[in-house]
Parts: sequence; structure tokens; C-alpha cells
Amino acid sequence: MNGLYSSPEYLIRRAHQVATAAFAEACADLDLTSSQYAALFALRQQAGIGQNALGRLIALDRSTTSLVVKSLKERELVTAWSDPSDRRKTFLELSDKGRLVLAQAEKRNARSSKNLMSVLNPQQAQELLKMLRLLGDSTRPEDAV
Repeated sequence: MNGLYSSPEYLIRRAHQVATAAFAEACADLDLTSSQYAALFALRQQAGIGQNALGRLIALDRSTTSLVVKSLKERELVTAWSDPSDRRKTFLELSDKGRLVLAQAEKRNARSSKNLMSVLNPQQAQELLKMLRLLGDSTRPEDAV
């Protein structure tokens, strides 16, 4: 069993479980998943982005991106429109309601992140973030999704 508990795959999966649970608890009354939060955040940065580009930007596969966008549209957190010359292309932007929900989620996520990282000293926290970025960036986005 020691091999499992020393495995980076296991440890990263376990850390992901803890982080996901912390986010879910922080944003429970907003009924927002971490993937939906990432989509809202990205759409604030890049209004009018295509749905496929959004998925690549936040490292989601097409099917998951489609489900996330469908949920956000149903809740009127984003608006969508099709390219008149190619109806298969969908473009997205935050609605006013989406901006409000994102602002609330950002505050809660900041508190959740602070609590999550509280087991580390500031130097360890920075090093962990640096290593996670290195791991995340080591794979091309199209390979990761």
C-alpha cells in the first residue's frame, strides 16, 4: 500500500478531491461547480469567445464544455449566439446575472483557497502553485482534455 500513498497520481487525485470539496462547500448556495466558475471567469476575460475555444482555455473536453455552457445558459449566467455564416459556431459572453454570480463566487473562492492553503507556510504555498503550474503546463492543452 505504501507505493500507492507515495504515487503522484494518487496524491494529486486526493488533493483534487479536497480542493473540489472545499470549492463546492464555499459556493454551495450559488449552485456553481468549479468548471462553471472557470468558464465564467474566462468569459469575463475574453467576452465573445467561441465555445470550443472556451473549452480549450479552461482545459475541458468538448462534451464537458457543452454541458457546462448548457447549464450556464439555462441559469441565464451567459448569453450565446451563433455565427450567421456558420451556425455550428457558438459564441458566449457573461450576462449581468453572470457577472454578479461570478463576483460572489470569487470572494468565496478566495476564502476557500486561503483555508485550503493554510496548512502550508507562504513559501510552501508559492512552491506548490509553481509545481502545479509546471505539471499542468507540461502537457499540451489538446492532450489534457
